[in-house]
Amino acid sequence: MDILKRIENYGVIPVVKIEKADQALPLAKALCDGELEAAEITFRTECAPEAIEAIRKNYPDMLLGAGTVTTVDQVKKAVESGADFIVSPCYVEEVVSYCVENNICVMPGCATPTEVQMAVSHGLKAVKFFPAEAAGGIAYINSMASVFKGIKFMPTGGVKPSNLHQYLLNPNVLACGGTWIVPSDLLNAGAYDDIRKLARDAVFAVLNFSFAHVGINCDTCREGYENIFRLADTFDLILGNTRSSSYVGHEVEITKQPFKVRGPHGHLGYFTDNLERAIFYLEKKGIEFNYDSVKPYNGKMYVIYLKEHLAGFAIHIEERNDHNPGKWEHREEVKAYAPAEIEEREALGE
Repeated sequence: MDILKRIENYGVIPVVKIEKADQALPLAKALCDGELEAAEITFRTECAPEAIEAIRKNYPDMLLGAGTVTTVDQVKKAVESGADFIVSPCYVEEVVSYCVENNICVMPGCATPTEVQMAVSHGLKAVKFFPAEAAGGIAYINSMASVFKGIKFMPTGGVKPSNLHQYLLNPNVLACGGTWIVPSDLLNAGAYDDIRKLARDAVFAVLNFSFAHVGINCDTCREGYENIFRLADTFDLILGNTRSSSYVGHEVEITKQPFKVRGPHGHLGYFTDNLERAIFYLEKKGIEFNYDSVKPYNGKMYVIYLKEHLAGFAIHIEERNDHNPGKWEHREEVKAYAPAEIEEREALGE
């Protein structure tokens, strides 16, 4: 897989300053146990090449970057040690040129339009945006992206759990540098379990799962409408009506036709900020998906079902977007045309 695509799939890359080489392996284990198998090891200490080499040997599948790289010699040491990509704090011409000439993935730090233009002139598709918050944050990224079409940014510096979603939801952002995931005080204290927890918390902050709705199966259009109206009348709810089902409020979907192929009893729906990223993380955990169930919206998939059911319920993940099921109406409006639809569907044997 393309290195930039792997970075994008992870969504956040821990930025790490390793003081001692013997910290490398327990750190790598903590990140992998936290399901975040990626790190950018900064060249701010002399042991960085040794740390990268140790991690590469013992955790060959980890995505490893070398950060704070400012010389070609450092690039060579990083790549020889096993780094997958190079990150610089600023635009360094000789570093970028060497990486491009040798097919090494590089993201120079760019905080001005001039630096971005220099990166674009070398054919780069992504750059580091540093220091992100201090330089202007999302508003500044959007301003540059409006001029440099197709370039993506990896904001680092000032990104934290409280503003991570704001960055990752922006289409101009590739991923974020996670400087908070491996704080120096925890690393130097050997608090690897705390680092594991921070890594796991970062993963779920990236995915941002939340409950969407429960779907309840009914066998006929008549049964579906009876249950729709019973629930809507009880709690004074509006309806989102479609040919196959209705949403009662936003939390309950009741089918109006047999739908047991998804689950004998119904289904559970969960939101995520990025469906492709969620699939990437969950498939790494061994979870399988039913790709025949994919639903498209605006040229990309926005719903997919897991293969495994839970207590008779299928499970699907849905990407948050502006898509709404059918037309939202008051229940009295739906009641007005429901008899005709029921009669039509029963005549067709549905």
